[in-house]
Amino acid sequence: MKRLTFIPAVLLMLSCVSQSNLQKDLEKHPVLSCPEPESCTFEVIPDKTIVTSADGTGQLYYKLEDSSDTKVIKYRFDKKTDAALADAGYSEEVVFELRNDALAPYYNAEGIANTNMIFGVMCFCKGKAGFYKVKNGTLSYKNNILNITLPDIIEGQRLKDISINFQ
Repeated sequence: MKRLTFIPAVLLMLSCVSQSNLQKDLEKHPVLSCPEPESCTFEVIPDKTIVTSADGTGQLYYKLEDSSDTKVIKYRFDKKTDAALADAGYSEEVVFELRNDALAPYYNAEGIANTNMIFGVMCFCKGKAGFYKVKNGTLSYKNNILNITLPDIIEGQRLKDISINFQ
């Protein structure tokens, strides 16, 4: 009988240890998947939360405010362009927040709102530039890999499937 009690206790402890890696892994330098080599960045901003607002034209924007409960994760893609060309730049970014106690999160279409995820496009392109609230998609962390799947938000979107490997 003692063995039957001991085995579930050990399994429970092992499962807790394996799930606690996300918080530690976010402090490492990850290997990024990127549409073009060496043009993506990853940043963890501790003790911040995302606050979104709309300007006078209805365009969404965000700012970061202090929060001891969450951290903000920012993944950014910058297309390499000729520096001599004015207004040729193109960037996309995904910004979301995670609770500090999130060990191995999984968010599907219904739960993605819990991350305050937004998708931004920075370019000189009419009708496309700006920030958009992400209402669908998935975010998961398993086997030291953070995966983000975004729905189609804009035409020609480069960031759809993002993998961040912490090994």
